[in-house]
Amino acid sequence: MKRSLIITVLFCLPFMSAFTETFTFRQMDTVTLTPPSGWEIWAVENTDRRGNHQITFYADESRKPGATVFIMAGNRPFAYTEAGFLAQINEWYMESAYQYTEKTPSFRKINIDNGIAYYFTAQFAAYAGLPPADGRAKVGGLLFIYQENNPVAAATLYVDDPLDPALDVMIKVICGIQMSFPEYKSNIYRFNERNALKIDIPQTWHVKMNGAETRSGVSYTLTVTTDNDVRFLGLITIIVPAQPSGMTRERLFVMLEEESNTYALQSVEGEAVIIPINTENSYGGYYTLTDADLVNRTPDPDEYKIFTRFLIQFDCGALTSVTAFMDDVQTKEYMLFESAVLKMEPF
Repeated sequence: MKRSLIITVLFCLPFMSAFTETFTFRQMDTVTLTPPSGWEIWAVENTDRRGNHQITFYADESRKPGATVFIMAGNRPFAYTEAGFLAQINEWYMESAYQYTEKTPSFRKINIDNGIAYYFTAQFAAYAGLPPADGRAKVGGLLFIYQENNPVAAATLYVDDPLDPALDVMIKVICGIQMSFPEYKSNIYRFNERNALKIDIPQTWHVKMNGAETRSGVSYTLTVTTDNDVRFLGLITIIVPAQPSGMTRERLFVMLEEESNTYALQSVEGEAVIIPINTENSYGGYYTLTDADLVNRTPDPDEYKIFTRFLIQFDCGALTSVTAFMDDVQTKEYMLFESAVLKMEPF
């Protein structure tokens, strides 16, 4: 990560000069912002080992007022509408609402020139009723910014008083952020500094990534749902063992056959037809079966009539297990997903 400085003037703070900071990540991605004069600022590249970056700036050693900006470059690029972005940040807030006294957020829109921004102020539950102290803040300002073709910037602003004027100063600084991520539209999901998956899932679909890196290797799952009412669910699990797995073509097909024979007993087809996958950098197969119990009744919300299983071994060492659940294999959604899976590239 590289850092450069440009002297500029903050017009919102008369007679106060400041440094415009540009941080370079992965040799090509840049983030530029202008903190208030005299504030400390630094950045951490790949802060969570999943391709995301963090920029922190604060006024003094107490770190209040101050802000942490999380650049979500390791997450998939969405094409958000205003309503869609608001729904997403409300979901993010609810996942961490236990930290705050406010359990139901009320985000307000902030008008910015080059994107969408929402803001909400919440009090940290752990410090409610306690006197102010260095190193901890009683109030968190939560600011989310979306710019087309760039990662989301999620910022937490730290103060003790929700009326602290420093909040407005920090909001202006962060809303003025400029980002350039030339490869961000390429649908790359990064698991750590070494492993990632390139897959062309439609940008309006919803993807959640969960997993971990252990001594035995890396294992991550992408959960894929569509942006409409079509019943479809895709699960993509990438396993990158720390040591070569020895997964030969023959062993992989034995695994597919044994697994499919078990599921075929409860299927309409009675027997699975495994379609081989052979590319320059992978081999594997997939099959589709219909659940016999669901043919003559309406499935429950968590049930699907049909599923397709893929098992693919890549030359880079990644083993990919994919399951697609749907009620009709002729839907556009399943066809798009199948095409994306057959063209995906772990690296």
